[in-house]
Amino acid sequence: MTLEQHARTRLAIELIARRTRISIVHHETSLSPPMLRALYREYHGFSAHSGQLPRLGGAMISTRRQQVQASLFAVTYLRCGGQRSIQQLPGYRTRSLYAAIEAHDHGQSLLGPAHSLDMTRCWVVSCDLQVGAARLISCLRCEVPYLIADQLRFNDGCPLCALYRSPRSTKTLSVGAGTEDPATPEVMVARSLLLPDERGFERWQGRLRPPPTRGRSPDHVAVGA
Repeated sequence: MTLEQHARTRLAIELIARRTRISIVHHETSLSPPMLRALYREYHGFSAHSGQLPRLGGAMISTRRQQVQASLFAVTYLRCGGQRSIQQLPGYRTRSLYAAIEAHDHGQSLLGPAHSLDMTRCWVVSCDLQVGAARLISCLRCEVPYLIADQLRFNDGCPLCALYRSPRSTKTLSVGAGTEDPATPEVMVARSLLLPDERGFERWQGRLRPPPTRGRSPDHVAVGA
């Protein structure tokens, strides 16, 4: 086995260990699907689910909750070196994949597997960022960056603000410790960002809201603008 083959096999195992769709692993490593399915079965003890290569442009993000998760992944991905991949440095493709793996693992450790993006969706978001089909913009109300994409259903405002102000989240915020109503993952994310309580959140919005101007002012700005 050559060093290149060894590197491709190692990458395939890294992706398979995180239950990435076989079509993605084949696309990134060029290893044969039968070999990858055999590796998947040997690693996990059961067969991989079949599926085509996912569509890009945010098509796999179908809820506000997933948009928050994708935003957290995108921020972490860029901090793990994904930005260098977007700048097209030599060997960007492999580095981008390992940056996506690292960002995926950070999300899993922070929120747990049930409340963070799976590796297949992480791969889609990383590709969207590379080709410009998705980008991060910053909310002027809470100053938190969030992800928008070409085919995303929710490009009309900050998902964290929307979830924070939803009736379920507001009710959960007022529930005391030890009750049967646990904090939703979205509220956990809000708390981890040190957002204030509901009344404080309204005051904070008032301080961050720009002064009135002629016409309608936007509620977001592009990150880095």
